[in-house]
Amino acid sequence: MNAKVREVFTLRGEALKLGEIVGQGGEGAVYDLAAHKNHVAKIYHRPLEQQRIDKIRAMGKIKTDSLEKLTAWPTGLVCSKDSKPIGLIMPKISGRKSIHQLYSPKSRRTDFQRVDWRFLTRVAANTARAFAAVHDNACVIGDVNHGGVLVAQDATVRLIDCDSFQVSYLGQQYLCEVGIETFTPPELQGRSFSGILRTPNHDNFGLAVMAFLLLFMGKHPFAGRYAGPGDMPIWKAIEEYRFPYGANAAAVGMARPPSSPELAIVGPRLAKMFEDAFSQKGTSAGRPVARDWVAALAELEANLKQCSANSSHWSLGSSPCPWCKMEGATGVPLFSTVVPAGGATLFDIAGFQRQVDAIPHPGPVPTVPEKNVTPDPNALKLKGHARRTNFRAGIAAAVVGVAGLMMTQIWVLGIALGVFLGLRGFLNRDSEAAEYRRMAGEAATQWKNAQTTWMQRAGPDAFDRQKTVLAGLRREWDILPSKRVARISELERNLRQAQLHRFLDNFEISSAKIESIGPGKKQVLESYGVETALDVERNKLYSVPGFGPKTAQKLLNWRRSVEARFVFDPSRAIDPRDIAQIDQDILGDRKRLQAALILGLEQLKQTRAQILAAREHSRPEMERLRLALDQSSANVAAISG
Repeated sequence: MNAKVREVFTLRGEALKLGEIVGQGGEGAVYDLAAHKNHVAKIYHRPLEQQRIDKIRAMGKIKTDSLEKLTAWPTGLVCSKDSKPIGLIMPKISGRKSIHQLYSPKSRRTDFQRVDWRFLTRVAANTARAFAAVHDNACVIGDVNHGGVLVAQDATVRLIDCDSFQVSYLGQQYLCEVGIETFTPPELQGRSFSGILRTPNHDNFGLAVMAFLLLFMGKHPFAGRYAGPGDMPIWKAIEEYRFPYGANAAAVGMARPPSSPELAIVGPRLAKMFEDAFSQKGTSAGRPVARDWVAALAELEANLKQCSANSSHWSLGSSPCPWCKMEGATGVPLFSTVVPAGGATLFDIAGFQRQVDAIPHPGPVPTVPEKNVTPDPNALKLKGHARRTNFRAGIAAAVVGVAGLMMTQIWVLGIALGVFLGLRGFLNRDSEAAEYRRMAGEAATQWKNAQTTWMQRAGPDAFDRQKTVLAGLRREWDILPSKRVARISELERNLRQAQLHRFLDNFEISSAKIESIGPGKKQVLESYGVETALDVERNKLYSVPGFGPKTAQKLLNWRRSVEARFVFDPSRAIDPRDIAQIDQDILGDRKRLQAALILGLEQLKQTRAQILAAREHSRPEMERLRLALDQSSANVAAISG
């Protein structure tokens, strides 16, 4: 579409004024609609084929309440002035993020905070509900991918890019001819989607993949370790039914990635559903359908229990907690800290401090003592060999030299051969000794690296740092009363400035006549927090789009003209509104500190739990490495003795 064209039309000829671009992709751009706040227009880059036009018309006719609630379902065509369809109208979806942002602990930190496993389970169930709505209306998503699912902070889900769905209407099939291999079922892997009639069973595979990604911390169900030769990319593992979390994993040469949870964490019902969805049976006899997932995921959420050691961990109550075990092995926090709901202003700081003091220090990092080991028997056989080797090698070399001078004598050749064979024996033992020393060096390096990680994860430093943070927050809390007194005293010292600020704040830009500043620019200023003469500051204006030096100077001149009318009255007391503002600010600080203290206490508990989990789950590996180091050291000592 020509960027200068800002007006389009509905099929009935109603004019639609395009607003700002809110999104853009390979197919087209999405625009706000000035007169339709809840809808947007998607304008395609290329002229629409008749097949696409007919499909969009059909989608408008089969729209239902469930589709409207759970998807961005097209509602009609958009035409140019010559009545040629160039796009479509669809609901505006805002305040949501791609489901991909929820998969892994790292990716959800920015856009989804306060998230635990219950939330992820709910999102998976709501995604299944949206799939069910599509299937109930004789449609197939086809191109299942995480870019097509948007999630809100309340875990509700909306499907987008609906114009790519496969649609059935009055016996006509409008196909979906695209797809992503990581969500494509085995029976379609490696095939062109052109002309293929997709089925809900194909979607059911993609839904199972998406649910798995949510529940298993972003791990793809077909990404695993392959025991056979060559690589095993995801698409190939899908095609060959190599599900590394299943009961048949070893038989197909697959194993779960390190530090990944077992399939059993979702309970027997969901575990079987994943097995069925990713098996040959799923291809031939059908996979679990969307409504099966809704019911099973709701059951899972209803049975989740909070971990006694870490309040952000929710699971089926298995012991040990799968998330404590995973965090102990990886050192990566899997979920956001949960802040308990509490009062706004009343806060027992003394009682809070008692809670902090009651949390036991994890103590120093446990030592892994040296092991009392016996040298390898082969190493004992080499004992003293290192000292004797050089001497004997010299004797052997001399004998061989003499033999060279007497080569004409056959008996001398026999002696030389014997000496050579003896020397080779000594050299072989030298090689064995070198191998023991190499193994000792490798064991020492592994132990040193493991010790560093052990100190970081199992040491008390993170706990001590969190205690320091809490102590700093407590100091801030304690000085709040004196902070209020200091600010009121500052008002008294700066009474003139306080009166000036109050005076300037009474002059609103929206009602002022300022050269070159019309209603549009005033609205922009208000959107950027510049509402009164008090807000007019050069640095603040330069951050507002469309306000360069000349336009900004007009506003600054207006502020000066207002300021020139100010008259200071030293007899006036401090404005009660200024004191009220101070009290409001102090209350805000109090709320902020209360939330930070409660959060800090929970983080302190979780930090301690993570340290103890690291000690428990990493200790066997440390002991193994310690034993390997001590054994290799004993072997080297034996051959050097």
